Amino acid sequence: MASGVSTGGSASTRAPVERILRSSRLFGELDPALFKASVDGAVRVTLARGDVLWRTGDAATHFTLICSGLVKIVRPTPDAGEAIVGLFGPRESIGDSAVLLRGQYPADAVTSSERAEICRVDASPVLAAMGQRPEVARSMNLALLEHTHALQEKIRIMSAGSVTRRLATLLLHLADRFGDELGDGTTLIPVDLSRAELASLIGARPETTIRTLSRWRKTGEVVPAAEGFLVPDRARLEREASGD
Repeated sequence: MASGVSTGGSASTRAPVERILRSSRLFGELDPALFKASVDGAVRVTLARGDVLWRTGDAATHFTLICSGLVKIVRPTPDAGEAIVGLFGPRESIGDSAVLLRGQYPADAVTSSERAEICRVDASPVLAAMGQRPEVARSMNLALLEHTHALQEKIRIMSAGSVTRRLATLLLHLADRFGDELGDGTTLIPVDLSRAELASLIGARPETTIRTLSRWRKTGEVVPAAEGFLVPDRARLEREASGD
């Protein structure tokens, strides 16, 4: 299928894509005519865990906005495994750099949650307008800055130190991006990642990651939940991240 979206998903042009695009950094500030052209070239797609949005080397012809769920960006490893180089969720866009360069995707994009919804937008109207309209180029540059920040966060996590510190830093990062503070002060991180996926995100062995999570479960620092993880006391996890 074009652009790598697997046949496991279902598409519908009846979805309210106007609201999705209006709330995004990429499209929110476009003038009415260009915004309408983007909406006309958009489709909303529903995906299941493991469905592929695109493969490495696919032509980057569409902008991709995540409406719900999680998408991981992965590269294969020599041992037939995968290295997760990025994780993205609701209201975030993925693959923008490749689209703006009119190039190919440098890694695979795979659905990481039980269900995800994305909005795919034909990039042609925006790319045609970039060279002539400074406000369009400005919106695209702001979106690229967000992706640069995400890369910096990945570097910060990977350089945090021991596996324990890297894992704590990752969970705090996910809490800041996706977390919900509950009435009792507990933070819910609604990110349903496998232990192998967590290990890949911090560059650790799954066995080591499992041991760390088991210890935290016993001490009450991080508790597994049906939809992710609960952090009863954020300050304790921050101390783990700092090495105290």
